[in-house]
Amino acid sequence: MRRILDWDSEFFGLRIAHLQPAAIAAANLAETEAWCRREGVQCAYLLAEAGDQGTHDAAAGCGFRLVDVRVKLAAEVGAEPDTAPVAGVRLVSAGDIEQLKAIARDSHVDSRFYADGHFDRRRCDELFAHWIARSCDGWADRVFVAEAEGTAAGYVTVHRRGEGAEIGLVGVGASARGQGLATRMLVSARRWCAGEGLARVTVVTQGRNRSAMGLYQAAGYSVSDIHVWFHRWLEIE
Repeated sequence: MRRILDWDSEFFGLRIAHLQPAAIAAANLAETEAWCRREGVQCAYLLAEAGDQGTHDAAAGCGFRLVDVRVKLAAEVGAEPDTAPVAGVRLVSAGDIEQLKAIARDSHVDSRFYADGHFDRRRCDELFAHWIARSCDGWADRVFVAEAEGTAAGYVTVHRRGEGAEIGLVGVGASARGQGLATRMLVSARRWCAGEGLARVTVVTQGRNRSAMGLYQAAGYSVSDIHVWFHRWLEIE
């Protein structure tokens, strides 16, 4: 129902917790408030279904603020799709990582961490630089890189999830946007899934990120569910 997020807390230098919707229900609210004070929680995350108006009202009533609409999209891979390599797209190499980190620092400003306004923006930049570096180091099952003018200009990370897969990060450098690189990398990711016998691939984006929504829908993804993120900042006595 509630837990301290050790990694987030260490990364941002704040005491951060994640609460389930039940934690702010009337029967549990006082206990949750006391727990947050005891644990020195400075920021609490809450994720609720988009249609759960009761939780939305309860969140607003106890000081939570909506910071993001989390949209999940999905595509069926297909039984026998083309698995040939895509021109200009390859697997990541060690020499790409610093360039990909630079792209990541500038590519994910629609995330809830930036939208919140309380997190240090430089730490938000480094969050995504760390995420792509960790993905390249084996956290992701595959990292596809698109080239432009002979250098790495974008990335897509793919994680195996049971019988399906999940796209983790999609980023393209500012100077290479509008050239179709993201679309080509998504094709590569889907073809890899086909070769692995994975039936379905999903991706998450922000409701405010209209360009990403358009990209995924044009690539054959459709919305599968919608949630909303709330954050609450607490003054610790």
